[in-house]
Amino acid sequence: MYDSYKFKKNPECSVLPEQAFKTIFSQKWLPVVVLWAAFLIIPQVLSFQNEGKALAGEKSKEIPKKASYVIEIHDAATEGFLDRSADLEVLSEGFEIAEGPVWIESKEMLLFSDVKGNKIYSWTLKKGTNVFLSPGGHTGSVPFFKGGVLGSNGLALDSKGSLIICQHGDRRLARLTLDNVSKEVELSTLVNKFQGKRFNSPNDLTVADNGDIYFTDPPYGFCDIANSDPLNAEMIFVTDLQETPFCGIYHYEAATGKVSLVSDKMKLPNGIALSKDQKWIYVGSSNMKDPKMWRFSTKDGSGGIFFDGPFADSDAGWFDGMKVHKSGNIFATGPGGVLVISPEGKKLATVRLPDPVTNCCFDSNQDYLYVTSFTYVARFKLKK
Repeated sequence: MYDSYKFKKNPECSVLPEQAFKTIFSQKWLPVVVLWAAFLIIPQVLSFQNEGKALAGEKSKEIPKKASYVIEIHDAATEGFLDRSADLEVLSEGFEIAEGPVWIESKEMLLFSDVKGNKIYSWTLKKGTNVFLSPGGHTGSVPFFKGGVLGSNGLALDSKGSLIICQHGDRRLARLTLDNVSKEVELSTLVNKFQGKRFNSPNDLTVADNGDIYFTDPPYGFCDIANSDPLNAEMIFVTDLQETPFCGIYHYEAATGKVSLVSDKMKLPNGIALSKDQKWIYVGSSNMKDPKMWRFSTKDGSGGIFFDGPFADSDAGWFDGMKVHKSGNIFATGPGGVLVISPEGKKLATVRLPDPVTNCCFDSNQDYLYVTSFTYVARFKLKK
């Protein structure tokens, strides 16, 4: 048992009863429940056909092209790169769970996942939003739990410019050469096992300067929807198909292909990033009852809790994706929005967006921060 995160066998999957929803939606911390519900409760709808130019946006609420948001400055150090007068530009909308953004400089293109929709989308200023890859994270090629969240999640470019994809459903890190994308594309497996056992559902990743890859492996692909209780922050995971009995943080060595375990201390590791000097691995915990960021040494895996607040009373949610700015500060999606945290673990600013956000990334020059929410993708301009 992981505190309030429990593991059991052979559950039957179904939606929560109507009365449970009524109880949940009566609570003051509705944003958290909505966020969790979108991630875990709504049944996964899978598509195994490339839909070409089909846009997201036909099913969800409309988001204005420019939305209001607030940047709260807690330390003057952020005045050098945060611009409180910048607009929040909504680039695309209508997704089910947008996640894992990465900027592709060679194509002036943003790629991002729709985890629940099982697709990867592209966005460019000239062409707007298009389906880039479908299915994105689940092909049914390995054992999977049909009630889980099975699409792709974190995306990153490796040292050779190939796209590395965290795939929940296929339980692996997959590689895609961007120059060879077609409707018949076959992804290659970068890594799918540790010590002979399949991963749970690789969630997010970061690439070191030397090409090594660090990634997290929580069990969101195994969530038992019917028996989970979001009101009390209890998630139950199926163990029948789980081969790895912990949630690991891993190191993939590019030169040798070797995979090693950095840490199994965290209960639900999620977003991950490397410090500017490459000495530390920052990892966000998606434990909703106890949101924290951890830090581990790239040398020997030692480490522990790095940041655990303070948070405002209204700051609901958990830590998700993150990126490190050229200043060395961490932009982490977490309770309250996007938090800017110093390398010393001090909260410097909070960017409060209209809805809970799941992940973020910079473009190559760090002119913009791109953010993914559940239904939309947006950006705001940074100072030089």
